Amino acid sequence: MKKILLSILLLVVTGIAYSADGIVIVSKTKDLSDGTISSTNIYMTESSVALENEGAKDNSTFIFNSDKQDFTYVDHKKKEYYYFDQATMQQLKQQIQMLMMMFKQFSANMPEEQKKKLSKFMNKDETVMEFVDTGASEKIGKWNSKLYEGSSNGQKATDMFIASFKTIGIAKDEFKVMESLISYFRTNLGEIAGFLPQESSFSQIGFDDSSPVFKEGVPVKTISYNNELAKNENIVESIKRASVSSTMFQPPSGYTSKKINMNMK
Repeated sequence: MKKILLSILLLVVTGIAYSADGIVIVSKTKDLSDGTISSTNIYMTESSVALENEGAKDNSTFIFNSDKQDFTYVDHKKKEYYYFDQATMQQLKQQIQMLMMMFKQFSANMPEEQKKKLSKFMNKDETVMEFVDTGASEKIGKWNSKLYEGSSNGQKATDMFIASFKTIGIAKDEFKVMESLISYFRTNLGEIAGFLPQESSFSQIGFDDSSPVFKEGVPVKTISYNNELAKNENIVESIKRASVSSTMFQPPSGYTSKKINMNMK
């Protein structure tokens, strides 16, 4: 009996990693300019999602909890993480608003580098991305998909090949946490993301309202364009139901907690 009680105590002290039913999406992205390959794994449960990026210039994980409305950004290269609950997020947004006011008043006397950095947040890109169902279809891997073309300011920006939920074999309701994540991103991270390392890693979840992603289905192939030239190509290799460990939704042990540096110097 003593041994059993001791074992239970050890589990409580060290923390219990549990698993929940979820969905795992595995994809690869190819940089079409140099052939560099990176990977993105998305782990989902009913209320949590983790986007794990590895390769190229990015090695990070973005963790979101829809019930708590909080998120954690993990930088694996530096072995550190940034945690934001609702109170912290609101405080940061207020601080950024104050910086914007200061910028307007004192920009003429700011060093050029500092001015450029703040100007990026002052002049956020409000361009609306418009998506059109082209009527074209293509089989990507084992999934039949429909081609949606996204454009902004009259220029082609992306091709998305969307496989319907029926084709994938997973109900739309099981992707609700992703819709919640996208909504949260639009509301909170437009200004904040630029202060974090690897700002570009947030671009994959900054979808516009007109995007068919997780509305009509799941993108199984995405081609991104810059000045109408193909820049990179993401292809999904697998989408499946799986048990997802709770450890996927927390920073690894030994990583250092950090706070956003609001100093523009």
